[in-house]
Amino acid sequence: MTDAPRQSSSSSSSFFRRPSFVQPFQALYFLMIQRGNPHPRKKVAVVGSGVAGIGALWALNRSPHDVYIFEAADRLGGHANTVEFTRGKYKTLVDAGFMVMNEATYPNFLNFLRRMKVETAPTEMSFSVSRDQGRFEWASLNRDAFFCQRSNYFSPRMWRLVFDIWRFDKFALDVLRAEKPTEETIGEYLEREGYSTKFKDDYLTPITASLWNTSPEKCALDFPVATLIRFMWNHHFLASTSKNPQWLTLNSGSKSYIDAVMKGFPSNHVRLNSKVISITPERDGRLRLHTLHPTGGKSEVFDHVILATHGDQALSIIRDSATEAEDSILRSFQTSTNEVFLHSDLSLMPERYEAWTSFNYLSRSSPMTGSGHIDQVCLTYNMNILQEIPRAAFGDVLVTLNPLHKPDPKTIQGRYTYRHTIFNKSVLAAQERLPEIQNTRGISYAGAWTRQGTHEDGFSSGLRVAVEHLGANIPFEFEESTLARGGRPRYSLWDYVIRFLIWLVQVLFLAVIDKIAGGLTTTRRRLVSRVGAKGTALNGRVKVHEKDL
Repeated sequence: MTDAPRQSSSSSSSFFRRPSFVQPFQALYFLMIQRGNPHPRKKVAVVGSGVAGIGALWALNRSPHDVYIFEAADRLGGHANTVEFTRGKYKTLVDAGFMVMNEATYPNFLNFLRRMKVETAPTEMSFSVSRDQGRFEWASLNRDAFFCQRSNYFSPRMWRLVFDIWRFDKFALDVLRAEKPTEETIGEYLEREGYSTKFKDDYLTPITASLWNTSPEKCALDFPVATLIRFMWNHHFLASTSKNPQWLTLNSGSKSYIDAVMKGFPSNHVRLNSKVISITPERDGRLRLHTLHPTGGKSEVFDHVILATHGDQALSIIRDSATEAEDSILRSFQTSTNEVFLHSDLSLMPERYEAWTSFNYLSRSSPMTGSGHIDQVCLTYNMNILQEIPRAAFGDVLVTLNPLHKPDPKTIQGRYTYRHTIFNKSVLAAQERLPEIQNTRGISYAGAWTRQGTHEDGFSSGLRVAVEHLGANIPFEFEESTLARGGRPRYSLWDYVIRFLIWLVQVLFLAVIDKIAGGLTTTRRRLVSRVGAKGTALNGRVKVHEKDL
């Protein structure tokens, strides 16, 4: 086994320096294209080096503008964070942030990668749920994995879950076909349509929380149902309605596209460890950036600023001079802080090996309420699967977001913190109003938070502001990924046949299944209640548990 391909992590000046013979030709090129250009040469600051900032920088790199990039951290990339994993004499690169993309809904980002000759590799997208240390588990790989708990073949609740998954896959698209857009939340939709608690807790909530990297109570039930369903439809997550697209990873890690963009960019235009704390307007209409860095504070004047930060960070930066519209719009964008560990602790994987997938959702219920209430969740990415890292050489390579417990310290090889936008109804309303403040006062806003939160959304937002606000040109046609499969789904005759059969099952059999499951659950709860009242416990847990049926 040889070392995986590696990119140098050095940020020395030679990494950014343009060859001297290029500069005169570049100056002549900029002079030629500036004639008749409605966007005169400007001094531009890109604040934030995540995917949105890198996208804007790449688009502006071939423009006449004088571009600088500011980053509060000591590295570029934001969530594009490629780190080293070692085991004995072996070393490999692991992505501990952005990991995967697909061919269907990442058109601009993939076009960019092809232009930059950054190589990708196919990967497996699979998902599992594990509750309370394996008391209930399923995985999406195949039928055997879905019923990795053989007792679930005889569980009325499990079969109700299967039925609800099929029903959701076939009927959820009605929301997108409606003549008038709905403002209904997921919770309201599930209640109105009569979906089971098991479907909510063990299927839709885990998927929603995993997609947006946040806790279920912060996003799942308050999230607009139309947005979720469109996202799932675009990404082919409505499994029974379409063929899944090919999912991809980056051969040399996500850092490889950062390196490709920064190759040749002047080092004195890269400001690492420089936190932008505020922006104040000058009398001539320009903007003064105030920064903090290890050696003190500094300020610099720019003609245009692209705030490629999170929305709440953008508001913090402009707060002293923010207009009423800027304040009311940007205050809707809130973020959650998420902790990520690179480790090898298998206690943060499903109990059953058959349930091991690329994305593994684990939850823990309250000891007193049992499976009725989820207290804590985490998501473990199996990098052996996602990046095809061989277990024989490296053992188990895992990345866990917000672990249920801290991994065994002996297995930890990295610890990182990221922020993710909390998506809810107020965020979507604020997104509709963003054009009111875009490119006003010489400030543009970019980031995944301006759309649906994906890496593609972040990259595309950076391209968009560079092109629309500063006249940049990109070498391919910009595509709108949020409507990747069109605006309105269509049903085939076969779809209508299946929908009728599902409706028939719901009318004739569902009430009977629910009655059986409900009766058995009530009996078990009474048993647990009696045992709990007698104080019979072991290590803080009641000996007789209410198991999922």
